[in-house]
Amino acid sequence: MTFRKQWSFYPDPDRGLVQQLSQQFQLDPLIASILIRRGYHTIETVQEFLNPRLNQLRDPYQMKDMPAAVELLKSAIVSEKRIAILGDYDVDGITATAMLMMFFQACGCHNLAYFIPNRFEHGYGLTSASGDVLLDMKPEVVVTVDNGITAVAEVRRLRENGIETVITDHHLSDSGQIPEGVVVNPNRPDCNYPFKGISGCGVALKVLMALRKALRESGFWTAQRPEPNLKWYMDLAAMGTVADVVPLIDENRLLVHQGLQMMNQQPRVGIQILAQLCKAKSIDTHTLGFQFGPLLNAAGRMKNASIAVDLLLSTHWQEAYRTARQLEDANYQRRETESHMLSIAVEQAQARKDHSSLVVVSADFHEGISGIVAARLVERYYKPALVLAENGEHYKGSARSIPELHIRDTLAQCGDHLEKFGGHAGAAGLLIRKTNLASFMEQFEQVCASTLTPHPEPKLWVDGELGLDQIHWELIQQLSRLEPYGAHNARPLFVIEAPRQEFHVLKDKHIKWNHQGIEIMGWNLAERFTRERPQQLAVEVGTNEFRGRRSIQLVIEEYR
Repeated sequence: MTFRKQWSFYPDPDRGLVQQLSQQFQLDPLIASILIRRGYHTIETVQEFLNPRLNQLRDPYQMKDMPAAVELLKSAIVSEKRIAILGDYDVDGITATAMLMMFFQACGCHNLAYFIPNRFEHGYGLTSASGDVLLDMKPEVVVTVDNGITAVAEVRRLRENGIETVITDHHLSDSGQIPEGVVVNPNRPDCNYPFKGISGCGVALKVLMALRKALRESGFWTAQRPEPNLKWYMDLAAMGTVADVVPLIDENRLLVHQGLQMMNQQPRVGIQILAQLCKAKSIDTHTLGFQFGPLLNAAGRMKNASIAVDLLLSTHWQEAYRTARQLEDANYQRRETESHMLSIAVEQAQARKDHSSLVVVSADFHEGISGIVAARLVERYYKPALVLAENGEHYKGSARSIPELHIRDTLAQCGDHLEKFGGHAGAAGLLIRKTNLASFMEQFEQVCASTLTPHPEPKLWVDGELGLDQIHWELIQQLSRLEPYGAHNARPLFVIEAPRQEFHVLKDKHIKWNHQGIEIMGWNLAERFTRERPQQLAVEVGTNEFRGRRSIQLVIEEYR
């Protein structure tokens, strides 16, 4: 809560539709109203939302080049060709890499390896440097996951050396060009796959769905080589999907719903270790995004992402525990580095606080942490932010944005000044020559200023007002039907009147009310609440469990 937000209330939906959905699905009218506001207007869409099932997954062959990818990989497996998987160092790429490794091992592939580029030595994805490593590995087939859509020259180079490639990715191309050969990506311009928001590990899972079926139809699976149950891969798909902050709707919601069930009911060894380290009694999207995700990401930021892949593939408790402790060490280093970088970044940002954009540069910046620091700047100043670290004759860094500005498209408008860029609406990466920095910053500021209104304000979307007497266990149960929460399916917020009695201060930082069995928590709000008494609170409604006792807990998101 570093930037006070403007409260916005959703308009009231049609009463007749609220009543219809409430009766059809035994929903509290409040829950039916939330669903309608989020775009679920029909019996069919609400049915799919409330009851996500694996048979709702779309036919993977709707993706362009899927038949060619399946045929190439099937031939490689049957012919026992050497296969190399090229992953990415974020959680989406890490989970996709682990997923493919598991599947190919289940196929009996012994001539198999994976490689995740080191961001400092090789850069992101299939670069010239990572291509050198692949050539040394001497594979016959390379499969990329969560990367490769921009690697036109690198794919051509592999083909010239007799190596076949299957690109699986979900990113947008920075030039509109795509590599020659087999490219499975719902966001390639000529792909008609109806859901464009799928993650990199989601695309990888789609490939495995199609490949498993093709192998089944050819009689490949036997009693000695049983067909793998892809249900056991859903935990990996859920982690990658949540960590990549793709919209938690449509197929993504289904994958996360199924994956969370797997993690809580039959967790793999690596998940058990992560839960133990994070002291997570149960696993939800918050656990994945804010506890597991940073630990797994720390490997690629500070050390080598292969550590995280090894943890997910491990079947031995002691081995997995040792690997997880390496992740803990890396995450500690990450936090220390982030704190140092943020102090420098804020000092520079203060000098540009009247601009429409923030660009901060330092030789002390660690490029593995630049994305986190950029996100912190966006939270603090509510402006698009770029954090650039020195990289030889270049600056290399990360961009984060606000909803009002598509950062990847904005960088495209400044593309003449950039060596390389790519990403999404909210996050991107870029490489720029030092000599081009001044001209780039000038054009980037011009584009941001022309796109954004002066001094844009973040909005806090509120689902309605509640009296404390309306908050009870039946409402908690009804709200749980909206889970899992995430991007494009945020946890609902409700306005309540602040209790009149005095709050308790905990550890000189937090505040707490106990009101008729309901706990109201305000994290890190003690100093502010002693200066100004809040009249209304915007809260998330949930539960808390302490020493075996479960209680209703409201968490303050904002106040006024």
